[in-house]
Amino acid sequence: MLTDRQKLLLFSVVEDYIKTAEPVSSKSIVDNGIFDISGATIRNELRSLEELGYLTHPHTSAGRIPTEIGYQFYVKNIEILKELDSQVSEELEVIFKSKYDQKQKIKFFAKYLAEVTSASIIVAFDKNSLYYTGISQLFSQKEFREYEKALAISVMFDGCEKCLDDLYKKSEEKEFCLIGESNPLSKFCSTLIVPFGDAGLFMLVGPMRMDYGKNIALLEYIKSCNL
Repeated sequence: MLTDRQKLLLFSVVEDYIKTAEPVSSKSIVDNGIFDISGATIRNELRSLEELGYLTHPHTSAGRIPTEIGYQFYVKNIEILKELDSQVSEELEVIFKSKYDQKQKIKFFAKYLAEVTSASIIVAFDKNSLYYTGISQLFSQKEFREYEKALAISVMFDGCEKCLDDLYKKSEEKEFCLIGESNPLSKFCSTLIVPFGDAGLFMLVGPMRMDYGKNIALLEYIKSCNL
């Protein structure tokens, strides 16, 4: 059980890492001026969070990054839904009000979200019809410059049809945010899922270091369209 202070420190590390993609040091937290506690106390708390499995640190850095467990705790325990930028809202509205059929609208939504989130979008219109876009945006993320992870992501797209049963099952169980090992597509990614229509799934796939607040808000918009 985390203390309130540990929770706030964990949330701070997660949000800083999402923004910068750089390990977060105790000094940077002190410099932010958010916490009215000493640097020594912050270091001790970060060490405790690491021992509990919520944080880790690359061997080349003194700073810390969230673990899969850290991200999961963050998503489950903080209000992260963000208000959409007015321009984004307007552009989504244009797509929604267009005269295209459902399938074409979904494809336009997918292409647009891939651009504004730097993630990949996979759409299952049903278990036999898949569409995906944004592969180049996903590979542009810092995490996937590593050969092992880039290869795993390539394989993910080749075999995503095999994961559909698991993804539909998780959607039926109301699991909308699949992080790391709980993600059938890849343990290196997070996948956000929203159902649409009679048998559709709209999925946003990005690194675990994604802007969950922004991305969930975008998918909530898709959900609200009742396509």
